[in-house]
Amino acid sequence: MRPRRAICVSRDEGVRRVVGEALATAGLSVQHESSIPDDTGEVALVVVDRATRQAAGSALCAISAPVVVVGDDLDDDGLITLMVDAPVSHLVRDPRDRDLGITSEKLASGDVFGLEKYLPPGTKVGERVIRSELEKHHAIDEVVAWAEAIGARAPVIHRLTSVVDELLMNALRDCADGACRAILRWASDETTLAISVGDPLGALEQRDVIDHVRRARNERGRPQPLSESEGAGLGLYLVLANVASLIVNVAPGRETEVVCLFDLAASGHKGAIPSGVRSLHVFAAS
Repeated sequence: MRPRRAICVSRDEGVRRVVGEALATAGLSVQHESSIPDDTGEVALVVVDRATRQAAGSALCAISAPVVVVGDDLDDDGLITLMVDAPVSHLVRDPRDRDLGITSEKLASGDVFGLEKYLPPGTKVGERVIRSELEKHHAIDEVVAWAEAIGARAPVIHRLTSVVDELLMNALRDCADGACRAILRWASDETTLAISVGDPLGALEQRDVIDHVRRARNERGRPQPLSESEGAGLGLYLVLANVASLIVNVAPGRETEVVCLFDLAASGHKGAIPSGVRSLHVFAAS
């Protein structure tokens, strides 16, 4: 049986309260600490705030459970360095975001795939299997028409189009021999538009994602891939520039799913690798 206990490490009573409430909604019992405990075994996750992350530094890498950082952002080189590899695989900028509860439940249950987790139960989900460039263009047109029909604003539709194109292009390039396919899915509620692209390869790694985020920030613009094999990571940098949340779900060697969330009510979007990105996750399925 998977553990249903979590540890929250923070000296901020406000953070403790909010994190405790989010973890409770996921059905987890919470152990509050002021510093990283020696024993982090038999817990589903460890939540730390920015101050704890800065104080602990590389000690976080020795934690045996997945680490979720809250109240932090991707403008900090120290955070990006820690996120190159597990266990520091999750960032939730605002601990009050419902994303924290969803993340906690995914880590506790081990059930990580599906964009439905980010939307109310019963939300209608569209789906299309893509095997060629022609099918890719038809799918993009279908998703754009759907987004217009639900009242998404022009800037959201523009970002949505760019993201779907990037993700499908990466998936189809990796499946160039025609032996596999990409699966595009989409859905929304009143505040969030969600899309996902999946493939049966399971080849994307956390380091691929974070290395290109870091490199893109250092180059202050659109970087060029160093080799053909690095294209997927570059595409994820461009995706991150256009979404509110990026979630990568991977079953190594079996399946990859990239889920992107867009804020329908947001007034704008800033920067290429913005602090405005509200969350970034890499989930590894067992």
